[in-house]
Amino acid sequence: MKKIVSFLIFIFISSCMLHAQVPTIQLVIFPQLNNIDFAAFSFTNGLSGAPRIFQVIITPVGKKIYVYGEIDWKKDESTGFTKLADFTTVPFISRSFYNDEIGNSDIKIASSNVISSVRNDIFSRGKPTGVYQINLSMTDVLTNQPYNINPPGIISFLNPAQTISIQFPVEGVSYDMGNVQAIWTPVQGAASYKIRANVMPDGSSNPEDALHGSNPLINDKDVGLVNVVNLGTLLDRQWIEGQRIVLSVTAVIAGPGGGSLLPSAPITFHLSSTGSVANNPTVNPILIRLAELITSTRLINNQNFVNQLLDGKITVDHIQITDENNNSISFSDFSSILTYLETNKMAIQTINFTAN
Repeated sequence: MKKIVSFLIFIFISSCMLHAQVPTIQLVIFPQLNNIDFAAFSFTNGLSGAPRIFQVIITPVGKKIYVYGEIDWKKDESTGFTKLADFTTVPFISRSFYNDEIGNSDIKIASSNVISSVRNDIFSRGKPTGVYQINLSMTDVLTNQPYNINPPGIISFLNPAQTISIQFPVEGVSYDMGNVQAIWTPVQGAASYKIRANVMPDGSSNPEDALHGSNPLINDKDVGLVNVVNLGTLLDRQWIEGQRIVLSVTAVIAGPGGGSLLPSAPITFHLSSTGSVANNPTVNPILIRLAELITSTRLINNQNFVNQLLDGKITVDHIQITDENNNSISFSDFSSILTYLETNKMAIQTINFTAN
C-alpha cells in the first residue's frame, strides 16, 4: 500500500512541475521610430517625457526581480557594435512595463553607466543614427536565476524614410567648382535649413565621419527657408579642384524646447574645373546640370551653347523640351531624366544640336 501512495505522490509533484510557469522576458520594439530623439536612450530616475519606444513583457507577475539592460551601437554596416550604456534597476515586483516607466514608477534605476566617447560621437550627428541593440535580462531575487531576452531588440536608422533629401548635386557626379548648386526637398514645418559640407579624405568610405570631421568647408550655415543655394557662396574655406565633397542639409523644425533637427542623408560629389564657370548665380540649376552633362560626355562640340547656358543668356523660356513623339516634357520631368543620365552616361549614344 505504501508503494502505491508513494507512486501517486510522485505523479502529483511531476504534474505541478510541468504546469509551473517558466519566467520569461520579452522585448517588443514599436515601429515607425525614425524621428525619435536621444531621450529615448536615457535611463535615469525622474526623467519625464521620454518617447515610448519599447515594451518589456515579463511573466509570471508577482515575483521579486531586478532588470539589467545594455545598449550597444554601431554607426554603419562596416563597423561592429560597441557598448553605449547599461543600467540595473532596484528590485521590484515583476510586471510588464514600457521604457518611459523606467525611473518614473516603482521601477527605479539602481545604477547606470554611459560611455561618454560613444555618446559624444552619436550627439555630434544631430539625431539617433546607425543601429541600436538592446539586451535585457531579469534576475529572480529569491533564486538568483537570470533570464535573458533572445534575440536582442534592434532599432535601425541606417535606412530611415527620409523626409528631406538632396536632389542636386547628384551622388558621385563631378561639377564645376565655380558654380555648384544645392537643391533639396522642402520640409513641412521647417523654420530654416542648415548646410554642412566637408572634404572626403582619400581612402575614406564613411561620409558621416568626414561630414562631422574638423575644419568643415561649410559649418552648419543657416540659409533660411530657401531650398536652392550656391554652395560656393557659403564656403568657410576654399575648396580645391579634384576634391571629393560630402554634403548634408538639415531642416530645423520649430517646436517646444528649441525644436528638432532633421538631417538629410549625406551625398558625395567631385569638383572639377572645366573653365566654363557660370557668371550669373541666378541661372536655373537644371540648365547648369544640362551644361555640365553636355561638357562631361563630350558628345557635342559646341562650347558657345554651353557658355550661354551657364551665363544665363539662354533661359528656361528659350527652351522647349519634347520626347520622341513631340510631346512636351515639363522641367520637373526633365530634371528626373537628367538625374538618370548623370549617373548612367553610357546610356547616351548621341547628342545633336540644332540652332533655330
